[in-house]
Amino acid sequence: MPISTVLEKNHNRKNFSCGIDELDNYLKLYANHYIKKRLAVCYVIADKGNDVIGYYTLSSNSINLSDIPEDLAKSLKYSEIPVVIIGRLAVHKDYQGNKLGQALLIDALKRIVEISALVGNHAVVVDPINDIATKFYAKLGFVPLKTSNRMFLPLKTIINLFK
Repeated sequence: MPISTVLEKNHNRKNFSCGIDELDNYLKLYANHYIKKRLAVCYVIADKGNDVIGYYTLSSNSINLSDIPEDLAKSLKYSEIPVVIIGRLAVHKDYQGNKLGQALLIDALKRIVEISALVGNHAVVVDPINDIATKFYAKLGFVPLKTSNRMFLPLKTIINLFK
């Protein structure tokens, strides 16, 4: 069962601070715009006072087959591979170090598996914002794409993790 809900107007974002301005500003200034334009969906965890303490975003995209490591691409025949992107994932600094980021990622991955039953997607792609995030995702099995800082995890691997 997901631990997050879709961001709504009653969620208080003004005090959200994860320590990275880009992630703080996205939630405070841009999330509503992206939601209205259907560019991303923002999922949040809030405390009892409805203050956002963590969030992530999901959107669909595709990646070039040539960006995928050869051992993961050999059975694929299409030039563009459908993926779901976790574009942002952040935890309020007061809640960091309590595995909330990992819980949010698991929540996102469960949603992506559910989505895959309705809309084809081959993998999950993440956009690590810094070296700390890159190490976080690598520890969980994500591998770098060849031509960007993005990282990749096949949906098959995720489904096997939840079995």
